[in-house]
Amino acid sequence: MNSDRRQGSGAGGFQQRPQNQGGPQGGPIVPGPSSIDWVLGLKVKIMTTLDDIIVGRVYAYCTLTNTLTVLEDETPLGAKPDVKNYRILKVSFIKDIAVLEKMPEDTTEDEAAPANSRGGGPFLKATPHIGPVNINSAVQKINSAARAAGQILAQRGVGVTKDAQDLFDALAKTLPVRWLDKSILVLEEVKINPPYTPEACSAKSDSPALARVKKVVDGERRRLETLKQARSETSEERKGG
Repeated sequence: MNSDRRQGSGAGGFQQRPQNQGGPQGGPIVPGPSSIDWVLGLKVKIMTTLDDIIVGRVYAYCTLTNTLTVLEDETPLGAKPDVKNYRILKVSFIKDIAVLEKMPEDTTEDEAAPANSRGGGPFLKATPHIGPVNINSAVQKINSAARAAGQILAQRGVGVTKDAQDLFDALAKTLPVRWLDKSILVLEEVKINPPYTPEACSAKSDSPALARVKKVVDGERRRLETLKQARSETSEERKGG
């Protein structure tokens, strides 16, 4: 299959239309990022700067953000057949783009003109059409995803050792815990300070949870140490053949 190929020029975007297309009125296209408008609606094969290959139909090109939106050919794994996957790429992230099909022969000069030179541009025939978007629903999903990401981030200690994080993760399975600087706060009462031993646990003198947490910490440390030794022995056996 014949294809027209263009290489990205970094932040400057794509500057040239295939010779057999030309610009409006048959003249050369005006240099600039908007010159990629001519591929809207066409099937392309894109290679990113990370050498990833993306095949799909160009759905949109934004001159403000210098991004290209591609409707991928493949349905996401596990998704319903009618679910579409869109990829938004910075043009500076594109190393190479090959057009896998020619512009329809019945395309008029007006339809081939850049979108910023007339009303709608190639978007007039862009498919599939975008339906109404429920903004409130979208905002709720974004906020929910942000909260989930924040909760995951809050579970990761900053500047702590792997052993400390492993102990935190083990305690989190059965007790409410959170990081307090480099200390682990359990039940909002008991603080486990470095080096995270039973002796490093502290709380108010009348806290009934202190003895329980010390016992759990001791048990988890023993279990984690056993796992570490088992992994080390397995690694040594593999090295020895």
